[in-house]
Amino acid sequence: MPLDACIIGIGTSHTIGLDLERTPLTLQSEAFHAALDDAGLEKSAIDGFITARGAPYGVDYDEFVIAAGLDVRWVSQLWSHGRWTASAISQAALAVSAGVADCVAVTNAHVSERGYGRHFSSINNRLDESYRDGGGPYGGWSVHGSPGAGTGAAMVAQQYLDRYGATAADLAAVAVGHRRHAARNPLALLHDTPLTTEEYLAEAEVMGPLRKSDICQMIDGATTLLVTTSERAADLDVPFVRIAGIQGIHAGRDNYVFFSRPGLGSGVSPEYDYVAPQSSPVYAMAGISRSDIDALFLYDPFAHMVWMALERWGFCGAGEAAALVRDQGMDIDSPLPINTNGGLLAEGHLFGYGHIIEMTRQLRGAAGDRQIDGVTALQWANGWGDSLILTNERA
Repeated sequence: MPLDACIIGIGTSHTIGLDLERTPLTLQSEAFHAALDDAGLEKSAIDGFITARGAPYGVDYDEFVIAAGLDVRWVSQLWSHGRWTASAISQAALAVSAGVADCVAVTNAHVSERGYGRHFSSINNRLDESYRDGGGPYGGWSVHGSPGAGTGAAMVAQQYLDRYGATAADLAAVAVGHRRHAARNPLALLHDTPLTTEEYLAEAEVMGPLRKSDICQMIDGATTLLVTTSERAADLDVPFVRIAGIQGIHAGRDNYVFFSRPGLGSGVSPEYDYVAPQSSPVYAMAGISRSDIDALFLYDPFAHMVWMALERWGFCGAGEAAALVRDQGMDIDSPLPINTNGGLLAEGHLFGYGHIIEMTRQLRGAAGDRQIDGVTALQWANGWGDSLILTNERA
């Protein structure tokens, strides 16, 4: 089955941040209707629906379709993690390509425990993943006093610094670069909060080598992307953005610690000299090579994850990513722009969907003063092997 899918509408909640005093359902409704308006569609055109964050901190698919007055014939709801960004969009692309739906809304809402989520604290029934019998996927194990994502991230970042001689100043280049992008993004939570290398280095280390500016901004917010076939997209008065290539999450011992790349030896994963593959299926599906990519969009819950993705995908060799970002930067005029929306570190944790919305804006030529000149192909390239390639060229 050939892949035939385009993004025809994008939308976010009216604002993102904390203390918005809006429920997940309200936020998701705002983003959904913004995407419909962007595509020039009525809600009756939506017959497929995907969400990746359920109640209470998000919205279950059935709750939303009933509240929105939708009548859909295909739905999917994924696990509540940012790691499912590419998988959710890939499912939508496969659904419209196979004809099980004509137009799929990929939606996601989340409220932080520092925001509206504080109202759910008394009914919070979530169990930390690190309480699994074998520990969680972040490299921590709660019975040993090391729960959650921060533990695994700090462990991997310290391993990388120790092995390759990277420094705090190298991490600063990632955090400061994201903050520069956020200054050009009116939606970004840290739009008005500049950061210099000196200010970064003055921050205290809070988890291993990681400082506050190395850690994502958890926020309240919602996103929607509308996906349909190229034939239906051509009938609409919207710029063409094609989902040209997809590749899923890799799973196994080499990929168990999600804040690492293969080869570092984090958690249960073996240590070995990692060499990125010369080519990957996502490039073959898109009909392009790695050198054709105009900019990268990388899932960045912690700053060092930018290094992991750069090396995982072969944009540099093992141990070389810190110097690459330090020396050539990540700005729109650098050889390889990265996360021009400000990413999770500075725009806010929209579970990766904010990155995909930014990719769509870039390919439409609608990114304002953060627009990359002559952009034709962009890649979402995650540290654990999943990827999307979007282009603005018709097949």
